[in-house]
Amino acid sequence: MQASLAKWQRVVDVMTRLLGATSGYVVEYNKDQGYRAAVTSQNAENPHRDISGKAEPLDSNIYCRRVIQEKAPFYEPDARGKSEWADNPELTDDGYVSYFGTPLLWPNGEVFGTLCVFDRQPTSYEEPLQTLLDVFRDLIEADLRLYEQFEVMREMSMTDPLTGLNNRAGFEMLAHQKIRIAKRYHHHIGVIFFDLDNMKRWNDDYGHAAGDAALRAVGKAITDSIREVDICGRVGGDEFAVLGYVRNRGDLTTIITRVRNALANIKLNIPNAKAPIRETPEISSGASVFFEPINQNFEEMMAVADLEMYRDKKNRQK
Repeated sequence: MQASLAKWQRVVDVMTRLLGATSGYVVEYNKDQGYRAAVTSQNAENPHRDISGKAEPLDSNIYCRRVIQEKAPFYEPDARGKSEWADNPELTDDGYVSYFGTPLLWPNGEVFGTLCVFDRQPTSYEEPLQTLLDVFRDLIEADLRLYEQFEVMREMSMTDPLTGLNNRAGFEMLAHQKIRIAKRYHHHIGVIFFDLDNMKRWNDDYGHAAGDAALRAVGKAITDSIREVDICGRVGGDEFAVLGYVRNRGDLTTIITRVRNALANIKLNIPNAKAPIRETPEISSGASVFFEPINQNFEEMMAVADLEMYRDKKNRQK
């Protein structure tokens, strides 16, 4: 997206210059936070050449609001003396009497934001200039399509298709980020390793569909049991991992208990199973806390938790 923003900057600057406007923008819309400038023209006439990051509230009576609500271009050549804009801060505070904007849409039709120009003088843009804005809009929407395709491909490459959790590559990427942050802010890191017991027997006795269902059940139990700040993933055939910031080992023990309780209460109903399923998936687990200052890397942390998990598995088989 950073590469796109650099391109959008050039688009906004050229658009503003060609229309002779005071300023031009790409405004991003968020249905929870409001309207925020993502790109602003860098011409000398623009009084707001810096991106503040401050969002305009959803209920603010600004010009872009109409574009978003109607999902259609809107042109106001002269807002002076019009009651509908009496409380528009862009008119009353910034003196923008003219506005021309068009919606920017994601490929699915949802609104990303607007591409727009403002002027402190009344305007009379002729049809060719209005068409020009459509051309600039198409350039930005082409980038939005590329960005969405990139995100889809990245999600596919980082997601386990069976459980919907992060796969090993996705988990490792997020884990390295967590560890860097933990070292910077002096957090303790906790790692849990889970393993579905008797995976081969699930497949042999009930069928592979049952084995897959058991894996999905473990994945769901984990995602339902961890905190929002934790990350989890399926890191092997029947192996899962959790990593997050902790105070002590008790935080990890709480998660493990929640996962076991969740699995104890599920009922797997698999059509065409080899035999009726009268048991629930069981897991072995290993947990370790790495107190700051953290000297271990990701691979060392995983190895320690993995060893703890195998010790738990051996004890459960006695």
